[in-house]
Amino acid sequence: MSSDPKNAVTCYHLDCGAPSQPCTTVKDQNAYDTFLHRHLRKDNPTDPRKLREWQKFINKINTWDRPIQSFLPFREAKRVIAVCSSGGKMYGGNLCISKKPLTFFTVEINNRKQVKRVKVQEQHVILGCDKIKNKCLPIHFEANLNDAIPDNNKPDCSKAMANTSFIPFEELLYV
Repeated sequence: MSSDPKNAVTCYHLDCGAPSQPCTTVKDQNAYDTFLHRHLRKDNPTDPRKLREWQKFINKINTWDRPIQSFLPFREAKRVIAVCSSGGKMYGGNLCISKKPLTFFTVEINNRKQVKRVKVQEQHVILGCDKIKNKCLPIHFEANLNDAIPDNNKPDCSKAMANTSFIPFEELLYV
């Protein structure tokens, strides 16, 4: 990290030594499981107005230490995982951006361990994608604060995995 604020690098959940392209072997072989636990779950609520349900859910998964959390609907699992291959474009570093907008829930937590707000968002999703057991999988959800869109001149994220074999979707959920 640089001491000059103009050149400062912000490293939220990503390792600052993140790979320079998607689908590079990652040190943390549990990163995909962590991504699933934090962002792509069968059991997250689906109604943003039911704060009590979201409160119970956050309590169940015990992620109070994260003031802003994003959850992708499980019915969109194929599209989410595809961001790291043909459904996404290379974005920068090990990040890929979805070719099409995805819908997700953003949950805001206050400092008293309460769900303050849940909003439904639809935008291009930016995911950290790394190779785990020879599969390119999402390991990180990056906030798309500037409402970025994919650059069609950049290669698909699948180009980064040219040397690996095709994996059926059903196998991706059970790495």
